[in-house]
Amino acid sequence: MLPAMKNATRHAVIALLATAVAANASAQPLASRVDAAPPGYVQFSFAARAGVCGNGTSWIQTSPGNFSGTFTGSIGEALRTQACEPGPVRVLLDRADRTIIAIRTYVGPGTSMPAGTDLGRVTPQQGVDYLLGLAGSAEGRVGRDAIQPATLADSVRIGAGLLAIARNRDLPRETRTTALGALSRSADAPDPADLLALARDETDNLQVRTQALSALGRLEHGAGLPLLSGLASQTGSLWLAKEAMDVVAASGDPRAREYLRSAVQQGNLSDEALAVAIRALGRQYATRRDSELLRSLYPRLTTDASREAVLNAMADAGGSESVTWLLQLARNEDENPARRRRAVDNASRAGAPIADLVALYDGVTDQQLKLSLITVYARSGERAALDKLLSIAQTETNVNVRRRAISSLSDSSDPRVREVLRQIIIRS
Repeated sequence: MLPAMKNATRHAVIALLATAVAANASAQPLASRVDAAPPGYVQFSFAARAGVCGNGTSWIQTSPGNFSGTFTGSIGEALRTQACEPGPVRVLLDRADRTIIAIRTYVGPGTSMPAGTDLGRVTPQQGVDYLLGLAGSAEGRVGRDAIQPATLADSVRIGAGLLAIARNRDLPRETRTTALGALSRSADAPDPADLLALARDETDNLQVRTQALSALGRLEHGAGLPLLSGLASQTGSLWLAKEAMDVVAASGDPRAREYLRSAVQQGNLSDEALAVAIRALGRQYATRRDSELLRSLYPRLTTDASREAVLNAMADAGGSESVTWLLQLARNEDENPARRRRAVDNASRAGAPIADLVALYDGVTDQQLKLSLITVYARSGERAALDKLLSIAQTETNVNVRRRAISSLSDSSDPRVREVLRQIIIRS
């Protein structure tokens, strides 16, 4: 054989052997390759799912508007100065000897990494299997931090693995709740019944159960809403009913609104769950229909918590009808004195015109209610409120109320205030 042919054959054999060695290495379980690496840092990478991008160093966008990491300045500034580039996902394992003590995750352009072993690109499935295995066995923050990169992998179903971690009581609570949070955001959605079982298990950790309820509320297409509604209406566990109602109340699903409207009228909710449902009907998704319903419900309510909830809901909902109703409640001498005072404060929060609040004072005889009105006037800053405080300071016969008005005027720089206070001092 000619020398040139011998050399070519030799190089081909070497190349084939190198390829075989590399193929054999990549075929080994990733955990074995990490364990076999020399002490120090180990890194590997895999393809990211669509929509995941990052700046390669400090922050990651997992979906439009959802970011993790750290920013210099605001997110908007970061996006204007740094491109959000698609994967791969790069995982850096920080090891003391061969024990993993920290995990860092990057997405986007490659940057210089600490000196160590680079295992190169692995398949997304290999990366997920390793990371979820680590999450299911590691202690401390390592187990928790192994979950995030697993959720970024392309075309890998992770629901079953996350659910197994969430169910594993031998793991740290934070690892389990992190798995439940990731599960609720995963396209590989769990069976709602599995989350329900976690939430109902009275022998398990309360924070894990709360996170299971939250995960139910975040499932796509509102899949968990029927189960949450059932939990909120049950009477076997007051804690579970209240927590489930909290999740339903936070939902923007129109079906949740219909459930809340129905539930507050049925009379079978615990007092805590009823109060949550009432407050929810007055918050950001409130309609005029909701406010009318709560006002009509108020006379039939029998507990302080539920009636206070209606007052707060009216303050949150606002609007002229809510303001009028709150002011009427404040004038009603048959009403509980403490709720009359709360009605004054909530009317102010609901946007009551200062003229209406000022007019309320002259028909009031209760000292504590007068003091509440003085607090509202002092907070207002409007001229009509200041005029009323000056009048009270000069003409009120109740010494305690008059002193409160004078005290409320003490920080004012208005020349009229200084003159009135001077006259009061002269007369005293």
